[in-house]
Amino acid sequence: MNIQSTAALIAAIVTFAIGWSVVLRDRTRRPYNLFAILCFNCCLWYLANFLQATLASDAMYFISLFAGVLVPISSLRFFRAFLAQPGDTRRSAPLPRALSTVAAGFFVAIGYAIVFRQGQLHHEIVFTAPLATYIFGGLCWSLGTIYSARRRTLSRVEKTRHAYLFIGAAAAIAFTAMDLLPRFPPVGTVLVVVYMYFLSQTLFRYRLLDLNELLGKMVVLSTFALILAAIYGLLVRWIPPSQSGLFFFNTLVASLVILILFEPLRTQVEGQVFKWMFRERYELRSRVEDLRLDLANEIDLREVVRLTVAALEETRRVTHAAVYFADHDGQGWDLQGHLGPRPVERVDAAARRPFVERITQHNTVALSLEQLEREQAGRPPDDPQNETIDAIARTLVEMNAGVCIPVMADEQLLGLLCLKDERLREAYATDEIDLFRGLAGQLAITLQNSKLYERMKERDRLAALGEMAAGLAHEIRNPLGAIKGAAQLLAPDGQVVADVPAETREFLAIIVEEVNRLNKVVSSFLDYARPYRGADEPLDINEVVRKTMPLVAEAPGVEVSTSLMEEMPRVKGDAEQLRQVFLNLAINAVQAMSAQERPGKLTISTATRKGGGRKAPAKFIEVRFRDTGPGIPPADMKHLFIPFFTTKEKGTGLGLPISQRIVENHGGRIEVRSRLGQGTTFTVVLPALEAEPAHAAAN
Repeated sequence: MNIQSTAALIAAIVTFAIGWSVVLRDRTRRPYNLFAILCFNCCLWYLANFLQATLASDAMYFISLFAGVLVPISSLRFFRAFLAQPGDTRRSAPLPRALSTVAAGFFVAIGYAIVFRQGQLHHEIVFTAPLATYIFGGLCWSLGTIYSARRRTLSRVEKTRHAYLFIGAAAAIAFTAMDLLPRFPPVGTVLVVVYMYFLSQTLFRYRLLDLNELLGKMVVLSTFALILAAIYGLLVRWIPPSQSGLFFFNTLVASLVILILFEPLRTQVEGQVFKWMFRERYELRSRVEDLRLDLANEIDLREVVRLTVAALEETRRVTHAAVYFADHDGQGWDLQGHLGPRPVERVDAAARRPFVERITQHNTVALSLEQLEREQAGRPPDDPQNETIDAIARTLVEMNAGVCIPVMADEQLLGLLCLKDERLREAYATDEIDLFRGLAGQLAITLQNSKLYERMKERDRLAALGEMAAGLAHEIRNPLGAIKGAAQLLAPDGQVVADVPAETREFLAIIVEEVNRLNKVVSSFLDYARPYRGADEPLDINEVVRKTMPLVAEAPGVEVSTSLMEEMPRVKGDAEQLRQVFLNLAINAVQAMSAQERPGKLTISTATRKGGGRKAPAKFIEVRFRDTGPGIPPADMKHLFIPFFTTKEKGTGLGLPISQRIVENHGGRIEVRSRLGQGTTFTVVLPALEAEPAHAAAN
């Protein structure tokens, strides 16, 4: 076995492995399948050559001839499908007639030789020279396909990518032709294997920087393999073949040494090679990893942004950077810090809808301008999706972003990390984008920790404020009692004493009235600040509604009706507190409709609702208060449940906050829907008990 046959065997094994790896990755794409066919064809060619050289078999020689005839055909079919744009007729066009005719002629000739035992003729130069001319001519046709694709494309990045493919293919073809010369080392075989691996990575990686980094990884693997081979050779090579026991022992020791050194050695080799070949990329990785450690111990968002921008600037791989965080309403993302020219201040969710929909897709790890350019280049000019792609690209340009990475947590977009290197069109490789994704993940964790810390601080602040306010309310109530008592002494039983001037009678009545009103406000505030101490017992919610009805049924100018669902599930709670909520909502509706000229109608209804979450109850009950009043202005909707906010002349602004707190203490919520001029609907949603339903007839 000589070096040519050994190289052929290795090439057959490796090309088969490359083709099979592509098949396992994706069987639905036509370029993937055609590339696998090309790999299997090369495998058959090299394997037949190896077996023919070792076994001196004519059958293997004829198989190698068949495989050789198929190589240009499979190569041309693959490159046409791989390089053609979607919708291009060349993508599925038949093979050139000249190539097909010549291939058919060689198939017939080889078949004739097999059937009629004319094998010696096919070893003669009169046959092998035309066959070699056909094979290398067909491969050069594939080179022409790559060159034509390079001329057709308008993208500079794609032109460079096609140049890589052309140079690699030309080198592999040239050195493979030189392998036919006697005593020439099998350089072409090695280059074919390397080029096939390069093509397989090109199928999966569309970015030039990924291909550059691929070369670095190949250097890492080669260096690592040489070091491990040296370790193994030092421990095994010196042992004489006769000492099999010592050979086995040293082989075992060498294997253990390699296993122990594998991980730290691989890390060291990879670090040193990348530091030597890609120094800026190595420094970028080090800076970003240090930044992630710093962010893990930071809570102040302003300091988080400052550290992030400063670290990105120190990498010298980022000329433009911007950090956006979501606002309190989740309707947009505001600029928190930037590097380079100032980008747009705010990314509004409504105004930038195409961008938001794209960046929040579950499979979007990063959004780049080059990616959008590739998508648009693969579509017809009149495709309606081009307008959407243009809108997304404009948003990236306004944010000074070559790459935008979402800061996601619990399927929510918490922020945006925008990066750009204006010196390069394609600045970041896939591994670097993964590195920035890790940074975005750490930013998401830091954002969540910061919000949790702020909520804890706010909770403690509100608890202290509540205690102080409750004490203050009690202190206010004491002098109120004294003021009211003094006023009543001047006017016992409503009769002012004789020595009090007549003009003060009206003021005494005002004092008593305002003291009563202020005492009511203080009592309501204490109810709001007081911890929940209600009774928890199964309730029939329809019965609670019925007990509320008599208090509002006689409202003048308002029709009150009920629509109660039969067989309602029970709820767990305090009947008196829930009746207070229902009464407050009903009175608010009646008062809103009493101010309008037309008669109003209040409908109180009950129904059930299915639960929507994994940890939520399976069923809810809802009580709706629907009126036909004037509706609530949109500006007032966000303030409805804020304490002391009221639109009534003598309202305390605590009715709805107290009602909301009672409902939340019962594990529920209050929903509001309103339209100006059409009315308002307040819906109390409470979790239902998993028990037998309470039977109630609809009224």
